[in-house]
Amino acid sequence: MLESEVFKRRTILFDKLENFGFFKQNDSFIYERKIYDGMLARIIVYDDGNVKGDVIDEDLNEPYVNFRLDNAVGAFVTGVRNAYVALLNEIAEAVTAKKLYDKDQTNRIGAYIEQKYSVKPEFMWKKFPHFGVYRNADSKKWFAIIMDIGRDKVFAGESGEIEVMNLKLDDKAEEYLRCGAAHPSYHMNHKSWLTVVFEDGVSDQTIKEMIEISFENTKKR
Repeated sequence: MLESEVFKRRTILFDKLENFGFFKQNDSFIYERKIYDGMLARIIVYDDGNVKGDVIDEDLNEPYVNFRLDNAVGAFVTGVRNAYVALLNEIAEAVTAKKLYDKDQTNRIGAYIEQKYSVKPEFMWKKFPHFGVYRNADSKKWFAIIMDIGRDKVFAGESGEIEVMNLKLDDKAEEYLRCGAAHPSYHMNHKSWLTVVFEDGVSDQTIKEMIEISFENTKKR
């Protein structure tokens, strides 16, 4: 969805909505603007932070959906799509704050690492702009990396995207595999590293325990 892509890794600042032009209605805020010939965009921000939208054909008084179809081409449909995306981006810049990561748990754990270990993530790859590497200041070795990857990389045959963290658990790896807190590592040595999937039922406390082990394992010897 166009809305989820634009508002991904962003937090709605509800106190800014009305200043932008949104009006409150029940459990949501609504904004409307004419964006193209005879086309009215209606953007809805729900109290839980979800963003939905429609484009209304004012002549027919019904939703215009062609702009959402990947195979829809032509000057009109392209113009509507571009105008709608431009409006979404304008709203995002005005009424949201950027987040490092997409999931709530991922951001909590990222903030915990920064506070606990006084280290900020390094975003090292242009091709993977949301891969955050956390380096042990003592040894300069990685002790954690947060990534957004295809769900099938961890759960064979499943689709979608997940956020994960790789941690160096060494001789503790088997213990956390057995209890289901982690999975064989994605793209790293399976004997030393494990992958934790965020918002998959593993508690913050358990993840923090694993981070501490990984941090200790990457200290200078």
